[in-house]
Amino acid sequence: MSNYKLKKYRKLTVYSVLLLVLGIYSACTKQDDFKKFVAGGEISYTGKLDSVKMYSGDSRVLLKGLFLADPKVVTCKIFWNNMKDSLVIPVIKKNVIDTLKYSIPITTEGLQNFIIYTYDKAGNKSIPVYANARSYGDRYKASLSNRPISSATADASTGKGVISWLGMDNLTGVFATEVQYTSTSDVSKKIRTIIDSSRTVIPDLKAGTDIQYRTLFLPDTTCVDTFATAFQTQRILIDYTGYFKNKGNPFVSDGASGSGRWRVLKDWVVSASVKNHGGYGSWCSDQGGTLAMEMGWSNTAAIIDGKIYQSFTLPAGKYNFAIDIGANEAIDPVYIVAAVGNTLPNVNSISTAIAYTNFADKNLQFTLTQPTTVSIGFLATMTTGNQYWIVKGVSLKSL
Repeated sequence: MSNYKLKKYRKLTVYSVLLLVLGIYSACTKQDDFKKFVAGGEISYTGKLDSVKMYSGDSRVLLKGLFLADPKVVTCKIFWNNMKDSLVIPVIKKNVIDTLKYSIPITTEGLQNFIIYTYDKAGNKSIPVYANARSYGDRYKASLSNRPISSATADASTGKGVISWLGMDNLTGVFATEVQYTSTSDVSKKIRTIIDSSRTVIPDLKAGTDIQYRTLFLPDTTCVDTFATAFQTQRILIDYTGYFKNKGNPFVSDGASGSGRWRVLKDWVVSASVKNHGGYGSWCSDQGGTLAMEMGWSNTAAIIDGKIYQSFTLPAGKYNFAIDIGANEAIDPVYIVAAVGNTLPNVNSISTAIAYTNFADKNLQFTLTQPTTVSIGFLATMTTGNQYWIVKGVSLKSL
């Protein structure tokens, strides 16, 4: 072998030995690093919390999950607010597979992100479980408002109360209203009405009592807490319309006064001058059946002190008598009147009535200081030209 080849061979041999030494050293170093990494044995993970669900709530969120068969789990730790907040839950299993249900207090409103670990006695932890839920608090509560009421009345004849509701935006989470009232047996009761219903019927409301009501909200479909407005008191107006027989919408005739356009009202007292259509008058077939007076056409006689009314006894209180006008072509004054006793005064004595007002006002208010027999109805003297007026219905309610 030439000196050149011998020298080249020796160099290759040295290089090979160096590479072998470096390889062995590198392998030893990696093995030592791995031993450090797994010092004490193989990496040990505890069983994670399974089937995790989180629900929103009032200044809290509710956590539900399952501990499966891993017997090593002794602690569950929950982190949120970018790991700044946490809590530790000791795990004491009663069954091989056990449940976790835990309320986490959250003072900050809004969506919260959670990381959940389980640990064994040695401090080994599970892989992380991620979940989120929303916490609601004072800011959300301040945005809630009570459902508005259109009317709240109780029938004086039957005792049945009826509340008519106005609408609300369903996006607020509103789902029901709750009414608290005193029953006819002096028991405090509650009745709940879904938000899609526009009426609440109270079958046994004690007369003269108020109701308290509030509106209920669930801000999202996972919320476990019901939010409610403060109770608000609502006065119940007593509806005395049932004291009237044949109150209209439509009115009916007495059934014994012919079949023409003009007949006689059933259950109302009608003076003779109002029956100026061949012995008929006070009921007209217009608009399906109305209370009316007319004079002038077809030589119809004038009406002098024409009266249409009913009489009954009312308790002490403030009242509003309202009429639903179908037409008003009156020329001479027409009055709505409430008077003490079983009849109405004549026009020239109208000042003796409890109260009176022009027919066009549609409402007559009056006050009784004690139980009183009253007559309520219509009074007119009609002598000028051709004129008429009709009423479709009447109502009487407390104020």
